[in-house]
Amino acid sequence: MAQLLCEKCHKLMDETQFYSSNRLDKYPNGKFTKCKKCQTMHIDNWDPSTFLPILEDADVPYIEHIWREIIDKHAATGRKFTGLTVIGKYFSQMKLNQHKKERWADSDKINEQYRLEQEAELEEANASEEEKEAILKEGLGKRPESAQPVISSEDAESDAFAAYDEMDALVSADLTEEDTKYLMLKWGKYRPSEWVQLEQLYNDMNESYDIQSAGHKDTLKLVCKASLKSNQLLDIGDVDGAKKAVAMYDSLMKSGKFTAAQNKAENGEAIDSVGELALLCEKEEGFIPTFYKGEPNDKVDKTLEDLKRYTYNLVVKEQGLGDLIESALKAMQADAEKEDLEDIDVDEDFDEAEILEDLNPIDSYDELQDFLDKERIADDMLHESYRLGLKEES
Repeated sequence: MAQLLCEKCHKLMDETQFYSSNRLDKYPNGKFTKCKKCQTMHIDNWDPSTFLPILEDADVPYIEHIWREIIDKHAATGRKFTGLTVIGKYFSQMKLNQHKKERWADSDKINEQYRLEQEAELEEANASEEEKEAILKEGLGKRPESAQPVISSEDAESDAFAAYDEMDALVSADLTEEDTKYLMLKWGKYRPSEWVQLEQLYNDMNESYDIQSAGHKDTLKLVCKASLKSNQLLDIGDVDGAKKAVAMYDSLMKSGKFTAAQNKAENGEAIDSVGELALLCEKEEGFIPTFYKGEPNDKVDKTLEDLKRYTYNLVVKEQGLGDLIESALKAMQADAEKEDLEDIDVDEDFDEAEILEDLNPIDSYDELQDFLDKERIADDMLHESYRLGLKEES
């Protein structure tokens, strides 16, 4: 589907957002150069002077009774409606076969023919002159309370977009070529004044919230665009469109978790991480030395200390348990020493010199080696006898 640029709001939209025109000499592609909202922003459904120029530009006839039937139908519902609603329905009816070939130049002829048909019907119904005059001069009637208020504007000076043009000229004069490139790459195709509004809102929110990831930054850009759009729609009186834009803004704020809980300024808490704490120390006070009083700093430490003290008293001091344990340990140690002494049978006539005389001293390395070989052979024979079960009692 082709897209067209609205010459008023400078937004790129689908061609379905533009009304069709039969004046191909002025609109070669068969579409108005203004989008539907911009085209109908000043329409008063009960004031033909606000919508007849649009019908003439579209080269469709103005058939008064059809226009009146459309606004009467909407007014009967009690719901609010705008010029966008009525003219959209009117253009749709003008595309029907009975009106498809009719043009703006046929308006007077069609309305006169309808008036003559009404007079004939009234004559046939034997209506009085007063009734005839009342019906034939009925016109579009009065605006019902359910009708959406129209922006009261006689010329373009009160048009919100006219003010934008003047602002754009002032902003563009202050932007350098690099600024323009940067803002266009960041925000896309917007007016210079809109770039400044978007950038200012982005910076303000970036300072107010904890923006860290690339996803957060992208969501924040969408939030700024939704905020700008809702303000613009309110400026031109499009309440319904503004409601949708505000709903999108709220949805983006929630999805990006840009909530009051995250807003540091609202909470009065500028520090929520170790890094920020270190940064604050470096900026304000410099290095903070370790400060320790030798006592627990909080209730948890106090509780742990109480538990340790209770356990110690329970084991050591409760009912003399500590003394009992110590006495038991001493008794066990005394019994062990007594058993060791009983195992050693000391002969009072023990003569160390006599025992040494009975030993055959080894005078050389060869004698020692022979002694060890004999002991090894004896051990092997003893082991083999055990294995074969042939050990004899010595």
